[in-house]
Amino acid sequence: MKNVAVIMSVYKNDKLAYLQEALESLYHQTLKADIYLQLDGKVPREIESFLDTEVTNGNICYLGKRVQNKGLATSLNELLELVLPKYTYIVRMDADDISVKDRIQKQVSFLQKHPEIQAVGGWIEEFNMDTNEKQIVRYAKEHKQLKQNLFKRNPLAHVTICFRNTFFDTISLYDTSKLNEDFDLWIRAFKKDIKLSCLQEVLVKVRTSNAFFARRKNIKRAIEVMSLKFDVTKTFGFGLQGYFYAVAHFMLFLSPSIIKRYLYKYMRN
Repeated sequence: MKNVAVIMSVYKNDKLAYLQEALESLYHQTLKADIYLQLDGKVPREIESFLDTEVTNGNICYLGKRVQNKGLATSLNELLELVLPKYTYIVRMDADDISVKDRIQKQVSFLQKHPEIQAVGGWIEEFNMDTNEKQIVRYAKEHKQLKQNLFKRNPLAHVTICFRNTFFDTISLYDTSKLNEDFDLWIRAFKKDIKLSCLQEVLVKVRTSNAFFARRKNIKRAIEVMSLKFDVTKTFGFGLQGYFYAVAHFMLFLSPSIIKRYLYKYMRN
């Protein structure tokens, strides 16, 4: 069995320059990994041509293509079905983020030293493309702390995750019916007592913009998050504070962008 694969979905709104930077951060990792990409529907011709060349040059191991946009969860599932039988570790990566150069090595080393852990994340550094502001978003380290944070926030940054291939032995792949496929995945993992952890350092640099907050005003997504938080509150006995956070998060989703940006900055940690 091979060691490490990276899975990444690319769609029509991704920018070539950002994608190139994301891939460069993978090419120069201190621990090399095979890169698997899925085009989630039609993408700009310049992106497809660039990726075709990267495949020809041997930089990308696999490039899946389809005309229809089916969403991130479907794309990740398609890639997971390819890599799970072949690789011991699977790394998540978005097409516009930047992995620090020793990210993969640190995560794989951690999993090798801690066989009870099935997936490990890390902190992120968000950098706003409009304002040049930077913010480090920190997450708890231990499984128990991560579980306790479920009612407050997404316990792990999805873009930083490195899975052990046995993670999906106990639970199914991403639920394609969910808009918040990562939060749903963590909830199902905690229900099965699948052990998770988080390295206490920045592993991925994440692009944001002022438009990011406007895009998050989605009533269906907001209702789904509230429903998921109600579920974890009932399942894990978080009590009134759990229901309070669920409703507060729902209101935050629907608030004006300027308020959302302010609260987002000060509530993430």
